[in-house]
Amino acid sequence: MQIIMRKTYGKIFLVLFCTIIGGYGIFTAPESDKKILEQELIQNQQMLQQVNSVAQAKTKPLAEAEPQTIKKGSRKEKEKTVSVIGDSIFLGAAPSFQKIQKNTFIDAKISRQVYQGIDVAKKMKKKGKLGDIIIISLGTNGRFNESTGQKLINCVGKKRTVYWINIYGKNISWQKEVNSTIQKLAAKNSNVHVIPWTKEAKKHPNWFYQDGTHLNLKGQDGFSHFIKKQIS
Repeated sequence: MQIIMRKTYGKIFLVLFCTIIGGYGIFTAPESDKKILEQELIQNQQMLQQVNSVAQAKTKPLAEAEPQTIKKGSRKEKEKTVSVIGDSIFLGAAPSFQKIQKNTFIDAKISRQVYQGIDVAKKMKKKGKLGDIIIISLGTNGRFNESTGQKLINCVGKKRTVYWINIYGKNISWQKEVNSTIQKLAAKNSNVHVIPWTKEAKKHPNWFYQDGTHLNLKGQDGFSHFIKKQIS
């Protein structure tokens, strides 16, 4: 009976997974890539849920209070914690990034929009899971205005260092607009920096599935090391 229920829940999960994919979802990918990409993202989502659940139960919060200013090159700088608020792009790269960046808490989900990131940030803050460094990997799934982006930044707090990854997609019509908004937000907030993923991604066409947006295994490693370098 339990086995049947597990299979049923598994099918329901897959149906829900496919249904909720909006914006620039994985259904833009060719059929040859779709199943591989779906499976990767499902496995990574389940992995993050397990890791985060264990971390919440057994570890102390990443940051119980607003972080203090830390001098560059000091011993404490090496102990900085990192939190990620992302969509399916970072979800795909999550296992790779966690291998090379310790003290990291990742909350990434398929089809996540910037406005949804605000609630995610609030929940992370309440649970003490906002680190010294915040990486935002949002914008792939649709346009957003500066007001919405500013609300997300305000929720994170002015004393944290924020790195917002700009977006790249071979067929994303709103790429230029979204990246412009991210750039304007960085210009208005001294603690916000732009990670130029768009420029780097164009150098590596072999890092992507055929949709030109989601990363294959090689791309996930390349993306992770690129992000790691940018925040170091």
